[in-house]
Amino acid sequence: MQSGPPVSANRPALVDPHVLGTICGLFSAVVYTGANGFLRALESCDPVWVSAIKATPTTLIMIPVVVALALRGQKVLPTLPIFAMTIAGGMAGQLGGNISFQWALGQIGLALTVPLSLGGMIVAAAIMGRVFLYEPVTPKVVVALGLLLAAIAVLSYGAGEAGRFMLNEQVSVWRVALGVAAACLSGTAYAVLNVIMRYCIMRGAPMPTMLLTVSVVGLLSLGFLAWLRIGQAGILATTPGELGLMLAAGLCNTVAFVSLTKSLQLTSVVYVNALSAIQAMLAALVGVFVFQEKLTSGLAIGVALTIGGLMALANAHRAMRAVGEA
Repeated sequence: MQSGPPVSANRPALVDPHVLGTICGLFSAVVYTGANGFLRALESCDPVWVSAIKATPTTLIMIPVVVALALRGQKVLPTLPIFAMTIAGGMAGQLGGNISFQWALGQIGLALTVPLSLGGMIVAAAIMGRVFLYEPVTPKVVVALGLLLAAIAVLSYGAGEAGRFMLNEQVSVWRVALGVAAACLSGTAYAVLNVIMRYCIMRGAPMPTMLLTVSVVGLLSLGFLAWLRIGQAGILATTPGELGLMLAAGLCNTVAFVSLTKSLQLTSVVYVNALSAIQAMLAALVGVFVFQEKLTSGLAIGVALTIGGLMALANAHRAMRAVGEA
């Protein structure tokens, strides 16, 4: 399977898998925040076209990686059922997740979209992880998730209170409601993708192939939809600056996606998605310092609850690991 010198079974790992999974999950959240900032600057562009270009860097990076692994004789092709599940997960994440998220950014802004998307992702992942992956949800985990969801709710309120709703323009109730629904839908779609990725990885699916498959699904499906929506003229109207922001978002997304997938490989879906809740705090900070949104008490309380929820979840996850190792 893997090449290289044999490793003693008694030799401890250089980095504890749980610690490495936590680091990868947190790093992913930070880099995703960078991607979200670039996407927020593209609110005036077609959301489908933005999402299509965002998938390009992952495709370009993963193609030579998969080819190199194949030339070295390593496994790159998953079984047909796993491949089909990866495509289905990619469709959910790309069409249901990325399009909804990008559209919501243009309706309700960054600091509100991110917490709502995370809320949908955490709740959906906890349910699906329990049903399909048989991952335990202990009372401590429930308390930690409750703190994180409370943080998201407070941050959402603070963001809605502080945000200028797209340059102080009057926003209809229906527009806000649809934006909120789209943000929650994106989180649910991302949870579907994460659960499928975790399921496939646990069954030996090669991670580079999965990343390539998901990105190609996005590039082809979103590119075709964008051509139907805005046509060749709309695509060619993309300015170099806009294209640069799209590619920068895509590059950040690639790095974050690889880190997230590694975290899913080492820990549980519930834990990884809860770590992602730090994006809510980071989005609030980006909104304040980059997009000049006002810092409110709601945002400050939300940040504190986020930190408390992460600490509680880490403690709950350590307790589960100790029980499993006993």
